[in-house]
Amino acid sequence: MSAEGGPNNDDNLAAAVNSMEALVDEAVQVYELDKERINVADDLYNSLKVITTFLSFSVDLHPQLLNLPENVRCILTPNLDIQIIKSNFKSETRRFDQLTLDETASVLKEAVPAIISMARADRESKNKKIAFLREGARKLKRLPSSSQDDIITTETEVHTEKVGT
Repeated sequence: MSAEGGPNNDDNLAAAVNSMEALVDEAVQVYELDKERINVADDLYNSLKVITTFLSFSVDLHPQLLNLPENVRCILTPNLDIQIIKSNFKSETRRFDQLTLDETASVLKEAVPAIISMARADRESKNKKIAFLREGARKLKRLPSSSQDDIITTETEVHTEKVGT
């Protein structure tokens, strides 16, 4: 039989203290990572919100990205709110910056390529419209080089007659 403060008991206490120190170290590291995740998510949210607000695109999201049933419609709005429309037509709003880490990663994987595609299509459309306007302006510059003032005064002459008394 060993004594109460024997070497076996001291070893167990030392192991327990070491385990608690290891637990504290792991907890501190998890806490620091969680703090970093929050800071990174806030930076991402703020930067992405500037872009999406400017572009004004909304993106349909697959409901499974948010662990929702198939009969739900999810829309990521330009201000990064997620509109969730349920099958009974009731809706709720979730903020992008309040998603879990897994949900955030899933939404970004789906939404960013869709936003890039929409931005590219918008840019191409604007390029075509600007090219059209440029061509129209170029053709109009080919008008005879008469003075602008002559054109304006010729068109705006006022005819007056003296009315007899």
